[in-house]
Amino acid sequence: MRKLNSISTHSPCRHVTRTGRRCRLPILDPRSGLCFRHSSLQQKRLDDGAADLSAAFSGLLSDFKSASQINDFLSRLLVLLVEGRISPRHAGVMAYINSLQLRTLPAIDKELNPQSTDDSAVPNIILDLPRPPREDESQAA
Repeated sequence: MRKLNSISTHSPCRHVTRTGRRCRLPILDPRSGLCFRHSSLQQKRLDDGAADLSAAFSGLLSDFKSASQINDFLSRLLVLLVEGRISPRHAGVMAYINSLQLRTLPAIDKELNPQSTDDSAVPNIILDLPRPPREDESQAA
């Protein structure tokens, strides 16, 4: 016996117009349940929404010099993703770029605050304590 998908490719598109009519074209992608026309329209809407997000990130796009600024940006990015104003693909790319920026912060800090590389700047701590007596030594005495 063959297992049938919950939505077969012969099912009509799940898009419903404003007047309540349902699209009769066959679906293209079983995961979305949309035909080729409405699938591309939905993707275009998501892509267009990501085009001008500068207002949503007001003041955060200037420079990322600390982990807290990157965290603020990622927090707003999550909100936009949950609201559906940005596609998951664009959000993933932005989050990856921010992770790269976060990884470079220690290198930037070393460049801005160079310290001497000789070992004399770092104090060495030597703990020289007497060894506890062994049982063999205590019985011999």
